[in-house]
Amino acid sequence: MYREILNQLAQWQEKEDRKVLLLSGGKGVGKSYTLSDFGAGFFTNTCVFDFKEQEYVKYLFEGELNKNVILKKLSVSCGETLVPGQTLLVFENVDILEKAADIVEYICDELKEYHVAITLMHLESNFLRNNVRIASKLDIIHIYPLSFSEFLIVNKENSFCDRIANQSKEALNKEELDKLEHYMKLYMVVGGMPNVVKTFIETESLEQVETEKAKILMGMTEQIEGVEQSALSKKIKQVFESIPAQLEKDNMKFQYGMVKLTARAREYKEAVEWLMDNKFITPLYRVREPLSPLANQQDDKSFEMYVSDIGLLTSMFGLTYDDIEGEASPFMLKGQALVKQYIYCELLHNPNIENIHYWISDATAKIEFLFEDSDAVIPIEVNLDLNEKAQSLKVYKSRYDVPMAVRISKNKMSMSKDMLTLPLFSIWNL
Repeated sequence: MYREILNQLAQWQEKEDRKVLLLSGGKGVGKSYTLSDFGAGFFTNTCVFDFKEQEYVKYLFEGELNKNVILKKLSVSCGETLVPGQTLLVFENVDILEKAADIVEYICDELKEYHVAITLMHLESNFLRNNVRIASKLDIIHIYPLSFSEFLIVNKENSFCDRIANQSKEALNKEELDKLEHYMKLYMVVGGMPNVVKTFIETESLEQVETEKAKILMGMTEQIEGVEQSALSKKIKQVFESIPAQLEKDNMKFQYGMVKLTARAREYKEAVEWLMDNKFITPLYRVREPLSPLANQQDDKSFEMYVSDIGLLTSMFGLTYDDIEGEASPFMLKGQALVKQYIYCELLHNPNIENIHYWISDATAKIEFLFEDSDAVIPIEVNLDLNEKAQSLKVYKSRYDVPMAVRISKNKMSMSKDMLTLPLFSIWNL
């Protein structure tokens, strides 16, 4: 299955100052498949060692860590000859080990001549925060569910991506726009989780798609129920199940009172952190002021909470393709929940966009997304119907210097001196 991230992995392969690669992503987004595909296409052989699934692997790094002995163990275990420059070594779920930090540091320091990639079970920021000495020894690349452009490509609609990329020179015609609308409705339901997309491509059955998504959500539920502390497990489940209701309300800020009427932050803080740590959810934080660097302005207590994939959120709402297909504006179902989930995932997928936040005034003005471009903060307004009465961006511009703004709409792409208007289907090309 085609993944655009292979371009980033190929660049990493060719770097002269290459470090160990940390491929970071949530459960089910295709880390293992992508590394396997990358290895098959760019290396003579690929050796994979999974510290979670292969019980014997943890013994490879026990005892005295002698490099020649380690390499021999690895070679025997995978049945391959390890050749620098030709072999890709993959170590999956490394952080499951008690001495994970020591092993990762050893791999970074002693196996430099090899191309080495690692994955973690949990959120990399926590692992690196607790093991600061390792962070500088890694090249980190993030992988997400398939974007809309990747969804088009795997459906053999490559030409659409070229047309979208060049729409400023030649606008799409009505037939093309109608076809894109059809694919966007499909994408809202199928989403970008690789196994779900694979099921859709192979079967063309939306019923099978729903079955596959149900398996993913059930797997998440089982993992939550497997948390040893029953009280914590219950709270995690409550928080996770509240997400659709949190996103459907006008004020999409995560509110503990939506989890349970009497809930307080201190009671559910650990549950929220567990969901973030296991990448079941992705927070979008508010900034106090839209000033660069945005990370310094982040309000850790104010955030919106999204799931990893629009297809999963659609299922969590109980929506099917029949619900969406007949809608003239399907993204307006469930308030702004679906459209913002879609846009946020598209922005996260874009390697050129970093530090995504949102801003809200003391009154009601709100900029749905902000990101940094060099030292400039770029606001993104979601205004699907180009409502001229919308005031939020005007309020924002009156307060802050805005070299360029982006507006997401259903209309055709357009460009003025300080405003780029993008259709929903071309956010990936921002």
